Amino acid sequence: MEFTSERTVITRLSDITVESATALYNAVKYIYSIAEEDFYNVGIKDALKVVLNNVTDPDCLESLGLRINSETCREMSSEAYKQILPLTIYSFAVRLPVLKQFKVGDKTISDEQLLSVYDAVMRKGAENVDNVITESYADIKQLVKKGKSIPPYSSDWYKTYIYTHVPELSSITNKNMFLLGFTDILFAMFHSCVEEELRNVIAEGAAEKIK
Repeated sequence: MEFTSERTVITRLSDITVESATALYNAVKYIYSIAEEDFYNVGIKDALKVVLNNVTDPDCLESLGLRINSETCREMSSEAYKQILPLTIYSFAVRLPVLKQFKVGDKTISDEQLLSVYDAVMRKGAENVDNVITESYADIKQLVKKGKSIPPYSSDWYKTYIYTHVPELSSITNKNMFLLGFTDILFAMFHSCVEEELRNVIAEGAAEKIK
């Protein structure tokens, strides 16, 4: 696909991918803080709406009075938990080939352009820590190429990592069960909104070229 500035589009796509992954990483912490003292006092529907409307803003939930600190999120302060961030970035990066399904007119973003976005994201901190994420860029690319359905983005990798690396969050408590249950909803809906943001960048870049 031709763009007015291919470099600009690739940069924006990679930036949004990393920024949104960071926002999801923080959103999970904010959601966890809801259950610290006043369980469910913050409307969970309100929190979800704010997050999904601000997928690149890592601190959007501060508007609801939520805070993430060593007290509200002490179980997430370990070095092991911090590896969730590069994992989240990686989990978004490997799914970039789904953008090939998006058309502007009869044009789609090329494999080379997508690979450039992927490489840029990988340079910005993505890492498949302990190979927790079973999907790969090549796997998703092949599914798209063959016209097969792509499994929806889920929190399965997150829970797998928690169960094996962060025992503080895998023990059976109200807070932990609240967190793990909510990630099932949050991850799928959040990534869907991220894909929309990325498609908008492609459409805007292509529209500028047409003008």
